[in-house]
Amino acid sequence: MSMAILNAIGKREGCEVEIFETTQYSSEFSNKHIRQSEIGAVRANKDDEVKDMFYVADPSQLLPNFIAHVERFKPDLIMMSVQEDVYRMALELLDCIKDKQIPNILGGILVISDPELVMNNPLVDQICVYEGERVAVDMINCLKATRSTKNVQGTWYKDSDGITKNMPQPLSDITQVIPDYTCFEVKRWNRPMGGRTFNAAVSMETYRGCPYNCTYCNSPNTRDIAKTFNLGNFMRRKSASIVERELNKFLELYDPDLIMIQDDSFLARPAKEIFEFCEMWSKYKIPFWMNTRIENCRPEYMAALKEAGIYRISLGIESGNAEYREKVLKRKVKNEKYQEFLGYINNSNIPYGLNVIVGMPFETRDMVMETARMVRDARGYDGINISIFQPYRGTKLRKIAVDAGFMDPDYINGWESGVIGGGFMDRWALKMPKPYLQEDELAGTVKCFALYAFFNDDRWDDIYRAETNDLLRKKLMQEYTKAFFEPYQQGGDERIKKFCAMHDHSSTYQWEVA
Repeated sequence: MSMAILNAIGKREGCEVEIFETTQYSSEFSNKHIRQSEIGAVRANKDDEVKDMFYVADPSQLLPNFIAHVERFKPDLIMMSVQEDVYRMALELLDCIKDKQIPNILGGILVISDPELVMNNPLVDQICVYEGERVAVDMINCLKATRSTKNVQGTWYKDSDGITKNMPQPLSDITQVIPDYTCFEVKRWNRPMGGRTFNAAVSMETYRGCPYNCTYCNSPNTRDIAKTFNLGNFMRRKSASIVERELNKFLELYDPDLIMIQDDSFLARPAKEIFEFCEMWSKYKIPFWMNTRIENCRPEYMAALKEAGIYRISLGIESGNAEYREKVLKRKVKNEKYQEFLGYINNSNIPYGLNVIVGMPFETRDMVMETARMVRDARGYDGINISIFQPYRGTKLRKIAVDAGFMDPDYINGWESGVIGGGFMDRWALKMPKPYLQEDELAGTVKCFALYAFFNDDRWDDIYRAETNDLLRKKLMQEYTKAFFEPYQQGGDERIKKFCAMHDHSSTYQWEVA
């Protein structure tokens, strides 16, 4: 989305803009959609559709292709949006064209979270230390007037005189720019979700920011920066009429069959705005996906969202231990509240998947099993996203891990993989003393988490042995897959009867399946 916003700004300011897309540079093993299609976790509309949609490019060609793109386009400025996981890739790209001496500016969540780290790299000329919309306009105007960009507000600049640190720009008016996705290849729109494949899954932002303080997320830090520099309230929401204007533009340009609403937590807004959005969206009935929090899914909201045409929801449990959630993760919701609201979600007939994090600081094996029980009690989910804890810069949970001595304070997420284009999510940065999770325990619980979350406790001894016995694990996975997937794939209602799933979709994002 950030690239699409910059594309729109560049065009508005009379610039030629091109994007160099890095997503496809991964092996088939690294592409989760392809792996899921091979075991039936993602169904396509026709047999070969997923592999055709989710093509991969040889990672060894990433740098040669980038050099060729730069030599053809001859840019006046290179802008990169950088998350920590792809920081190594960004530097590899800059290094391979350093002889061309093209000015560059890096922005994105890593730069916001740790500007010193990025600015001190000799390959980086300039960084955008906060939001990029106003910075992009000022950078373009400087280039047009052949002026130095050194003093552009919201940036740090490096030259022979040292580093210039300019103050941040005022917060952007997020209603003024409609993202322009025409810079992407058509295949970039393809996405399997919930047992279907979509040809045009387009991202949308209906608000920017998040009111919550989850310690594993960098949104609280981003919000705090706005307070520190007195920039205003980082939480900015778009009215239903503004969202409708953007939707109509998307309909005109892309004919979307799915809208991906990328807000941190969609229902974290006043009830009036939720109902206004649903009333507006009901005129179009375009399927949409969103993230939100379980405790915000009130029955009246679920009914309105269902009427509006929602396709599915992603919900975060993260940990099933209520004390840990409250004291360490800063999510003050009791287990009983989750059970109550998961019941509302199940009754709504809206498909949903659950997100879980394993391997967080001070987490024990028993706590992971508590999370598995909570997922099992949810009953109506049709997919689990199991993530190994990633200690991103700018998050309080990273600081907790560093202060406890569980990780190297200089650790850069994704750096140690040494693999351009993938590998970081298999890595665990923490080394904790017992009784906290050990590396072998983490590997076993991640591989078998869906089994623990599906079968009753009387099967857990077998599952425990399967953590180190691949043949037994394969046997249990076959049993699990048959029970979990086949009722969906055959169109039957056995799983609905058994697990109270009110819907018949068949997506999953489970690590051990993928």
